[in-house]
Amino acid sequence: MHTEGIYDDLTTNLVSLGTGKGAAGAGRTALPPGLLVVGLFFSDRKLFQRIERGLTHLPSDPKRGAAEIVVLPAGPDLARVCAGFAWLDPDTARWTVVMGESLAPRTDIDLWAADVGEAGAAISVDGPRGLRLFGSSFTALRAPLTIADSVDALLVPDPAMSDALRVLRGGISRRRIARVADAPLRVIVPTSTSLNEPGAGLPPDDPALALPQFRFVFAEAEEFKRVRGAMEEPAPDTHDLYGEVLIVPIETPSIDTEDTESRAQGDADSHTDAPPADRVAVVAVLAWRRESSGWSLLLGAVRTASTNVDRWLDDGTGDLRTRVLLVTAKKSGSQEQPVAIDVLSRVTDLRPDMREEGPLFVPDAEPVATLTRTAALIVAQDAAALADAPPDIVALVREQLPAES
Repeated sequence: MHTEGIYDDLTTNLVSLGTGKGAAGAGRTALPPGLLVVGLFFSDRKLFQRIERGLTHLPSDPKRGAAEIVVLPAGPDLARVCAGFAWLDPDTARWTVVMGESLAPRTDIDLWAADVGEAGAAISVDGPRGLRLFGSSFTALRAPLTIADSVDALLVPDPAMSDALRVLRGGISRRRIARVADAPLRVIVPTSTSLNEPGAGLPPDDPALALPQFRFVFAEAEEFKRVRGAMEEPAPDTHDLYGEVLIVPIETPSIDTEDTESRAQGDADSHTDAPPADRVAVVAVLAWRRESSGWSLLLGAVRTASTNVDRWLDDGTGDLRTRVLLVTAKKSGSQEQPVAIDVLSRVTDLRPDMREEGPLFVPDAEPVATLTRTAALIVAQDAAALADAPPDIVALVREQLPAES
């Protein structure tokens, strides 16, 4: 069967990794305890219903329908999980490819994959009523788990590979971008930023309650809506959603330190008498890409004392796995409305006593990771670390940063 043709690529950035443990709660469908689950989320009701119908009637012929979960390397310490399924409509000869991806530290992915039991793995699709793993409306499909060395390794000609699987893996390849500079860049700087203790401003049942937060505050409601929409309701051509928080030591306080910290909340951001050697910049960067408009980069920085950062990370040494980025909207005449965006952000601690071995920039790293780290180091004014960054990416970010940054 000829697999080159017309595609409907239905993609989402809202991906959650979990297992069947505890899934049989109130109002939830019971899943086997050993089942490894990748959750894809579609907030558009019509789109979700279309995908649900496709799953329900997924052809049993392996040439016309397939599902797969793929783990790919994304640099020396990152991994990318790609999950999706594809099917062919015999009446229109059109392939539909549904896919989502999650980029995270390899240790996180390895811990998740280690839970695979006899039950195997599956892909769940949540609808607008759920928007969370094992939500109130979801459907699940069993899928094999494949660990590959590269996208090219997935596309090696193999006569035994089904047409549907070849189309699905081709969808993974179509999402790739080799260089950051291949797409335009737009930088978004919020009104103010701050570090918040775990659970600050969140309801008791919020899943982010136990995680420290880097808080973005928007005074412009429309800008906030655009950012929130990119997180919660990504367009079909939105890819590469990724967040990172870098803790960068600085020799001297920036001229805007007093202004930045005056806006921050809590005593973690209010100390200005720390010696220069104890000063750090905590820079949070969130990046995503759309085929139609290129990269969007949301970034903010808080300059504070290293000891305050230790308290923010709770234990003085820092759990460097992931942190939640909390985005809030601030309306005139009313209090801030906290909205916890379900995007976990890894923490990279560059303080001398905390820094892990290994370079920040490597040739085979994910472009989105290179972009976020370059932007963070520019904002933190760390020229030494930037020396190893790709020069074209440094120039691209510098051109787009507002003058006041």
